[in-house]
Amino acid sequence: MIKKIRLLKALLHDSAAFIRLKLKTTDPNSKALLVNFENPQLYHRFFYTMLKFYRLAGYTVFYPMSFSTFRNLRNKDRYLSLIVREDNFLDLNVKNLPEDFVEITDRIFSPDYFSDYFDKKNNTENSFHVPMSFHPFMYNQEIWDLNVDTERKRFNAIFCYGNFDSKAYLDIKKTDFKVIPRTELLKFFQNKDNYLEAFSEEKITSKSKEELDRKYVFAIKENYGIAMNDVREHLSYFNFYLCCPGVVMPLCHNVIEAMSVGTIPLIEKEYAQVMYPNLQDRVNAIIFDDLEHLNQILADKLFNLSEEEISSLKKNVLEYYKKYLTPEGVVKNINNSIHNKKLIYLQAEHRSVKFKK
Repeated sequence: MIKKIRLLKALLHDSAAFIRLKLKTTDPNSKALLVNFENPQLYHRFFYTMLKFYRLAGYTVFYPMSFSTFRNLRNKDRYLSLIVREDNFLDLNVKNLPEDFVEITDRIFSPDYFSDYFDKKNNTENSFHVPMSFHPFMYNQEIWDLNVDTERKRFNAIFCYGNFDSKAYLDIKKTDFKVIPRTELLKFFQNKDNYLEAFSEEKITSKSKEELDRKYVFAIKENYGIAMNDVREHLSYFNFYLCCPGVVMPLCHNVIEAMSVGTIPLIEKEYAQVMYPNLQDRVNAIIFDDLEHLNQILADKLFNLSEEEISSLKKNVLEYYKKYLTPEGVVKNINNSIHNKKLIYLQAEHRSVKFKK
């Protein structure tokens, strides 16, 4: 009986929310996106961030759907649910749709995100890859573009933060990717004399230039979980960010957060090649082939770059971010791809990787 009452209450709440959205009116003169997707669940968090980018770029998002679709979106996935739970996100009424609009449909998208890399020698002439984004909650909580001083004097050091769970982050070894798992990268740096672990914000921000220069500074989540609204601020104190791969693929949201403040990616070659456009060594990244090569870079090159070289790299990183990774940049590139009839690849995380098994 209690379970039935709980289910009935959920149904009533969902019904009320659906009716509110159906009754919503929209300015017909605004830029508009029409969404005709039968299976948004395939792309989970990345479907949310793509639609969110259109909202942040000034578009009204029209998404006609049935009540059952609404309930699935609202209750099945914590990121997809944001599409119907966020205030002023959607309009369900196509009668409000202006004459000029952009339309996205299932048929022009594919979750086979890495097929160009593995099967076509990374030829992307006829395709577009919607890039990695910040963690979805950074957009949802409106902290993705908090003001950060990107011109501050930085430590000539490497920073890295995140989860280093030894079990979860070895799963990438079961895929076709050849990147070094983040747990192995951590062990590599822990054996260095210049390794330093941060346990608080003060451990970073209060240090003098001499204390942290040429250090490898790690903020491991288990010991110091950086608040999401402080992530970009922390990154802006350092010249370099060590890009660790995700659970089952090279891509991880941390690299985007680093580039947003001009922190230069120190990144493995395969990782750099599944970012589109590919990152380039000594242009907008420092790229290493393997641990031996990384060791050589640390010993001979990284901390000996001139101020002019660092400034040029940082400038190029910020330009890359603005052109390809901001909501406005991504939306512009998606719209151009639709116009040019290109196949658009959208991340589906584990599902995207399973295509290669």
